[in-house]
Amino acid sequence: MRFALNICANLVGIPLEILIIAAMLRGSYRRYPALFVYMVAVFVVSLVETPLYVVGHLDLVRYSDRHVWRQYLKCYWIDERVLIALVFVVVLSLIYQATEKVRSRRVMRASVVGGAVLFSAIAFWAHYDPAVPPGQWMTAWTSNLYFCAAILDLGLWAMLIGSRAKDSRLLMFSGALGILFTGAAIGGSISNLAVAKRSSALTFAGGLVTMLSNLTFLYIWWQALRVREVVDRRS
Repeated sequence: MRFALNICANLVGIPLEILIIAAMLRGSYRRYPALFVYMVAVFVVSLVETPLYVVGHLDLVRYSDRHVWRQYLKCYWIDERVLIALVFVVVLSLIYQATEKVRSRRVMRASVVGGAVLFSAIAFWAHYDPAVPPGQWMTAWTSNLYFCAAILDLGLWAMLIGSRAKDSRLLMFSGALGILFTGAAIGGSISNLAVAKRSSALTFAGGLVTMLSNLTFLYIWWQALRVREVVDRRS
C-alpha cells in the first residue's frame, strides 16, 4: 500500500512541479529566486529518487536484495537535508520581502534567522544518535524542523494579514507552505508512532497525510502563479 501511495504521489506531484517551474520561467523567478531554486531542487530530487525507490522496492520484494534500497535511503536522507535547508531559505526570503517597509526590519530579520538556526541546532543535538539507523533520528529531527518552519510561516501569515497593502500571491505562498509544514510535522509524528507501535496502518496514515499536504501545497503554488499570469495577460 505504501508503495502504491508513493507512486501515485509522484504521478501527480511531478507534473505539478513542472507546471510551477514553467510558470516561474515566464518571469516570476526574478522576484522569487529562492522559491524557484527550491522548486527546481524538488523536481530534481523527484527524478533521482523515483527510479531508485521503484527498483529498490521491487528488488527487496522479489529477491530480498537490499543493495539498491540502501542506495535509495542514503540518497533520500541527503536530499531531505538539502530540501529542509532550502525550505528555511524560502520562508526567510518571504519574510524578507514582507518586512521591506517595516522600520525595525533589521532587528526582526536577525532575530528570525538567529532563532531558526538555534532551534535547528538544539533539535539536532536532541535527536542525533549514531548508534541507530539515520532514518530513526532524522525523521524526528526533520519533523521538529518542519514544526519550526510552520511557526515562522505562521508569523509571516499574521504579518501579511495585518499589512495594509495586501499581497495575495505572498498570502497564497505562505498559506501553502503552512499546509506543507503542518502535514509534514503531523505525518512525521505519526511515522514515529508507527515505528514504536510497529504498525503498518500508522505508517500508511503518516505517508498519506504527508502526501496530501505536499500535493495541496504544489497545487496552491501553481494556482498562485497561474492566476497572476492570467491577470498580467488581461492587463
